[in-house]
Amino acid sequence: MITDMPTKDDFYTMADHMVNEAWEKVADLAYDYYNYGVSNDFKTQSSYYDDGDLANLENYWQYARPKLITAFTLILQSVEFRLKGLIVEISPYLLITNATKNLPKSDSEGNISFTEFHTLDSQDLLKIYNAFSSVKLPETFTEWFKNMRILRNRFMHTVDKNTDITPEFIFTSVVTAHRYLNSESSHWIWHRYQYKVAHSSGGVVNGMEDKEEFSGTVWEMLNIHYEFTSVISVCSKQAALDFFGYHKIAPGDIHFKESFYCKKCVSVMEKRFNFDGKHIESVLETVQYNRKLEKYICAFCHDQQDVKTKGIWEECD
Repeated sequence: MITDMPTKDDFYTMADHMVNEAWEKVADLAYDYYNYGVSNDFKTQSSYYDDGDLANLENYWQYARPKLITAFTLILQSVEFRLKGLIVEISPYLLITNATKNLPKSDSEGNISFTEFHTLDSQDLLKIYNAFSSVKLPETFTEWFKNMRILRNRFMHTVDKNTDITPEFIFTSVVTAHRYLNSESSHWIWHRYQYKVAHSSGGVVNGMEDKEEFSGTVWEMLNIHYEFTSVISVCSKQAALDFFGYHKIAPGDIHFKESFYCKKCVSVMEKRFNFDGKHIESVLETVQYNRKLEKYICAFCHDQQDVKTKGIWEECD
């Protein structure tokens, strides 16, 4: 008898941990980079500082390259685990290979743990899933997954100093994978918030999380807005729009989309212990007008409003 049979949820849960770990590693780097930039801007405009007081960020991302590569490999591992979950949903036995040639030894009770079997190589996951599933993944995903694997092998099996890897690439790769493999909940940044809500305690339970002002729902709302702000700051205007639905304002822009704070998001933030209005001064105003839908939409929570918001502490027009 085969024991320890994995489930779809087992693989999905592990995939979620992996991709969120990858995202968080690079988001933390982007957050520090963003704050260095804010500090430099302040010092540049002040007569009390000179150029020697500014942080030199020219090599920041080059020094972070090993962390970017590690994050990238985690993203691809999470995709592979997600594919394994899809296959297991059809039948876990599809993951087993060479069972007749290399059958693991059973224990004293005649049982063999599933973990003892040799399972599919990553290059075969998509082929097996599409062969047995009634709903196949699109060709665009197949091509994307193939290119990601080639890039991963280049990073992991040789010393490649020439291939560029950027924080934008990491963030957009996460969103791309999420859209392909999470059709029921394709809005990544909201998924990220919900993940952090569920894991806000960090495994430490002290009773504080039972109070609303310290709950994950409240505490992580501001934290992930800081994260979202730093992510957008390192993305191009096109990437910010294509992957996050946000019209980014670049330095020197004359024509730009008007933005506002989201009242719905802020109504959660303000329940936070010791919250102050100044805490949101450095986060993005996430509400912008969508011409197609003729609505004001928050890029973070997707709340929709018919009218323009004057300000978070004021009534609408």
